[in-house]
Amino acid sequence: MASLDAVRARFAGNEGLPFADVLTEASIRDVLHEHGVQYRDRVFNPVTTIWGFLSQVLSEDHSCRDAVSRIIAHRTTSGQAVCSPNTSSYCDARSRIFTGVLSTLAKQTAAELQMSIDRQWKWNGRSVFIVDGSTVSMPDTPKNQQRYPQPPKQQPGLGFPLARITVLLSLATGACHDLEIASYQGKGTGEKSLFRRMYDTLQPGDVVLADALFDDYFVTWELYQRNIDIVARAQYERVGSRILEGSPEGDLLVWQRPSKPRGMTKEQYRSYPESLVMRQVDVDARDKNNRVTQFKVVTTLLNESIDGKQIGGLYERRWEG
Repeated sequence: MASLDAVRARFAGNEGLPFADVLTEASIRDVLHEHGVQYRDRVFNPVTTIWGFLSQVLSEDHSCRDAVSRIIAHRTTSGQAVCSPNTSSYCDARSRIFTGVLSTLAKQTAAELQMSIDRQWKWNGRSVFIVDGSTVSMPDTPKNQQRYPQPPKQQPGLGFPLARITVLLSLATGACHDLEIASYQGKGTGEKSLFRRMYDTLQPGDVVLADALFDDYFVTWELYQRNIDIVARAQYERVGSRILEGSPEGDLLVWQRPSKPRGMTKEQYRSYPESLVMRQVDVDARDKNNRVTQFKVVTTLLNESIDGKQIGGLYERRWEG
C-alpha cells in the first residue's frame, strides 16, 4: 500500500475526528481570528465543522451522515453531550466555512511540515518544490459559468465551467504550499502567470522542478533574481543559443533573450538581461510502462559539485511523483 493510501486509511478508519489531534483547536481559532470570522460557540462551530469536513473528505462514505456520526463519536469520547444525528445543521455550518480559512490552514500546515523535516529529506540541503498545472470542471451553475465560463469551442449548454489551476508542492512532504485558480483562458490565466502569483511562497535557496512549459527565459530570470534555481524539462532548441562549454556533466549553454512577448512593455522587456548561462543535462528515465525515455533538462544550477547525474535523478523524482 502506498504511503498516501496508508495515511488515508488510518484517518478514515478512525471513528471520531482524527484531525482534532493534528490540526489543533488553537491553530484553527487563530486563523478564524485572522480572517475576522465571528461565530457562536455551538455544536457545529467552525472548529468542529472543519474537523468533520476533513474527515468526510477522507472517509470512504463521503456522506454528511458519516461526518455527523464522527462528530457524535468525538463528543462522546470527550465527555460532551451527544447532538442530534440530523445532518442539516452540519451542512449549513459547512457552507459557511470561508475558503480563505481553509487555504490559510493548508498553507500553514504545509510550512510546518517543511520546517520539521530532517536534512536527509532535502536535496543537497535545499528545499525542492514541484510546480504543475491542470484544469478542473465544476457543476454547471450560473454562478460558475459567469466566473469560469466553458471553452468557446463548446456549444452553449453542452459543456461545464472549466478552470485552470497551478499548484506548488513540496517534493519532500507532498504538501501543497500554494494554489492559484483562474478561468480556462484569457489574459493572466496561463500556468506561468498563475505561478508568478506564488513567487513569494518560495524562499531564497529553494529549487523549483517543472515540466517543459516552464522552460521559459523570463520565468527563469525572475526566479534567479530571487536566488531560486529551476530544473525544467527542455521544451525545444532555442534559436541563437550556443554551447559555451561541453561536459559529460552537462553542457553550459548561452541563452539569448527571445523576442518581446505580447503584453510586455518595452521597459519591462529591457529589464531582462540579453543572455543567460544555463546548464543542459541528458536524462534517461522510465515511464509508467517501464520503458526508457530520453530527454533533456535545463537548469540554473551551475555548481560543479552537483553533477549531471544528481540533476537528472532529481528530475526523475518529479516525473515519478
